[in-house]
Amino acid sequence: MAANDDLLKEARDRLALCVKAEADDRREALDDFRFLAGEQWPDDMRRLRQVEARPCLTINKLPAFVHQVVNDQRQNRPSIKVHPVDNGADVKVAEVEQGMIRYIEYNSNADVAYDTAISHATIGGKGFFRLKTDYADEKSFDQEIQFMRVQNPFTVYVDPFSTEPDGSDMRFCFVTEVLSRDEFKAQFPKASTTTNADALMVGQGDSGLTWISTDNIRVAEYYRVETTQAKLCRLVTGEDVFEDDAPAGSQVAVDPRTGKPMERMSERRSVHWYKLTAAEVLEETEIPCRWIPVFPVYGDEQIVDGKIRRNGMVRWAKDPQRMYNFWMTSATEEVSLRPKAPFIGAVGQFDTAKKDWKAANTRSFAYLEYDPIEVNGNLAPAPQRQQMADVPTGVLAMAMHASDNIKATTGIFDASLGAQGNETSGRAITARQKEGDTANFHFADNLARTIRHAGRCIVAMIPCVYDTQRVVKVLGADEKMDMATINKPLDQPEQDPQTGAIKTVLNDLTIGRYDVTVGVGPSYTTQRAEAVDAMMQAGQAYPTLWQVAGDKIIRSMDWPGAEEIADRLERTIPPQIKDDPSEQQGPQQLPPQVIDALQHAQQEIQQLQQQLQEASSGMAAKQLDAQVRAHVAELQQQTAIEVAKISADSRQDVAELTGMVQLLLQRMQPPPQLATAVGEDLGETEQTEAPSGASSSLG
Repeated sequence: MAANDDLLKEARDRLALCVKAEADDRREALDDFRFLAGEQWPDDMRRLRQVEARPCLTINKLPAFVHQVVNDQRQNRPSIKVHPVDNGADVKVAEVEQGMIRYIEYNSNADVAYDTAISHATIGGKGFFRLKTDYADEKSFDQEIQFMRVQNPFTVYVDPFSTEPDGSDMRFCFVTEVLSRDEFKAQFPKASTTTNADALMVGQGDSGLTWISTDNIRVAEYYRVETTQAKLCRLVTGEDVFEDDAPAGSQVAVDPRTGKPMERMSERRSVHWYKLTAAEVLEETEIPCRWIPVFPVYGDEQIVDGKIRRNGMVRWAKDPQRMYNFWMTSATEEVSLRPKAPFIGAVGQFDTAKKDWKAANTRSFAYLEYDPIEVNGNLAPAPQRQQMADVPTGVLAMAMHASDNIKATTGIFDASLGAQGNETSGRAITARQKEGDTANFHFADNLARTIRHAGRCIVAMIPCVYDTQRVVKVLGADEKMDMATINKPLDQPEQDPQTGAIKTVLNDLTIGRYDVTVGVGPSYTTQRAEAVDAMMQAGQAYPTLWQVAGDKIIRSMDWPGAEEIADRLERTIPPQIKDDPSEQQGPQQLPPQVIDALQHAQQEIQQLQQQLQEASSGMAAKQLDAQVRAHVAELQQQTAIEVAKISADSRQDVAELTGMVQLLLQRMQPPPQLATAVGEDLGETEQTEAPSGASSSLG
């Protein structure tokens, strides 16, 4: 109980610190959210206009600008990529972990968490998403990592001393929620529902103002980083471990430069999670990660008087939006207060259909009848409507200025919003559209930084959460689902062909160190659609492309029957075009007669080389060296040319191939003068023994 009291006091003090440090940002961010939701008129002005029955129009242009930034990010999804960084890591394991992360993102709707966070950052300057671990289902003992979105960013209280843009240096954090009393009792039947919580503080924008009320009870998740001093040692095996965790009998390595043991004082870091109310601690556990798994996404950031101030796109567009509302309301009000344009005519002309004439300004009639009247002996003209008063052009001009000011403060102009400009070329139009993306790129870039940190947290959590043998789902870059077995002991050890390391476990996630990068670009589906469009355009410009790669084009399309049509089209493509030359196996794909002839030619070459080695001493050997080298090179070149010709035309008659091989063998016979010289030199060699070890190499 004493430990819990100390923990609750620490939590209260830290929460009060967060509320005080974030007070200004929370107040302004909350006003940004309300303004975007349509509360754009000052309360006193709105009440005054309502009393006077005057119009109070809100023409909200800001959501289009916010959606431009958020939806641009939706079209360029950040993707986490895993890379091995030490000798214990494996490239294949990195691929498995990357596929696992893709599935974690897919299974827990990480895209929703990302979109919500960047939307909040664009509006108010700050958004969040989280990671948690939970059982795969109600009948499983296997846990999984899951993404969680934070629907209300004002329920998160971050360590005010954190300065990193991804929150990686947070020492503590709070996430609150409000439960009804019935729901609270159902989840925590033994928990207390009464306390003196008047001294506890709650930040603006959070649900409710108290911790315990008649109907609701506030629950907070409290993350804190705990560090303890520990000695770090490097063992003779090259492993770095804390002294307390070193296996019995381990030896510490010696620094060759100083001759001293390689050890130093360090910090053992752990993250603890508590669920608590103002009265007691309800749950607690240790998070299998060295960072707090709550991830902030920030907007613009400035330091004013030593305090960090953050804001989104809406903050500086509010005044231009108010101006626009005021001028458009003024124009509407001025036109509405002007009298209706009347009909002018002589007395007595409106006696016929008098009711219709009275309603002419409010109803539409097919025709109106009038009585012809003579004035001073002359027929009076027909009644005529007076022209409407001019539209207040000055007021509308000011409204347009206000509209331009909104674009200037948000950095998004007409081209980015789809309006037609003076550009004529596609390149110029694209350049103008990218100006808005560049002006607000920092929102998407901040999200990518935070996702990179989230990826590091997932990589750190995977060895602890997925620490037993099991089959996990992985998602490929092409969004195809697959299965992978992890942490499975092998019956026979295997050697890694790249590193030479001996593997005893298949896809061992518990060893090795991995890091992540983040790539930002269109999703695989978008890239595939763009590729199909490019291939279709290439096919129109070069119709022969359909004859050599039509199956590839059809296979890239997403419509029923595409795979079957691609399979049929693939069978019509000639083998010499379809086959990859790098995958051909050479002589094994030729007829047996050709293979025998090539083997015979190889034997001839070996015999010539043997003769040269036997004639390695004497002046004749030196002369023969260059001749035999040239002859062997010529034979090898001719053999390669003939094999290529034979492989390129698989339909050639076997008899013709045999004739070509026989001709090749005749060409392989050494010249008579060369054979005679070899024989004479060999005769001399039999009479005089060559020195030991004296030999010539053909290379």
